[in-house]
Amino acid sequence: MSRNHSASRYQQQQGSMLVIAIFIIVVISLLAASLSRILSSTADSVANEVYSAKAYYAADSGMEFGIYKVLSNGLVCAAFPEDDLITGFDMSDEVGLENCDVEIRCQTINLPDNSKQYYLISIGTCDGGKIVAQHKVEAEVKL
Repeated sequence: MSRNHSASRYQQQQGSMLVIAIFIIVVISLLAASLSRILSSTADSVANEVYSAKAYYAADSGMEFGIYKVLSNGLVCAAFPEDDLITGFDMSDEVGLENCDVEIRCQTINLPDNSKQYYLISIGTCDGGKIVAQHKVEAEVKL
């Protein structure tokens, strides 16, 4: 009787390792999928930060160019509220600012004391294909 009882117990346990193995495989697969999603999200976040920083520096460079033009008296802008696009600033060959563009706009405000105030807007845009970042920098210069 003990031999028969032992054989039936063995038959009841057959296949239990298969269920446990499938359960472990499913759990490990879910962990791998969630880890992959986290890593992909982190990579996208880093790329967003890089392109955002590049767009900021492009806009800042454009603003510095615009201020230089104002201070060197080489800039003539439309009277407020119209605005002019400042040309002559090309960053296409600059290392680190590849795929970036800058648009510089200028307005002249004639003040009552016959002085002029320039309102400058610089918009830097960096296009990374899937990611497009844009920053805007504004400044006022009074002469």
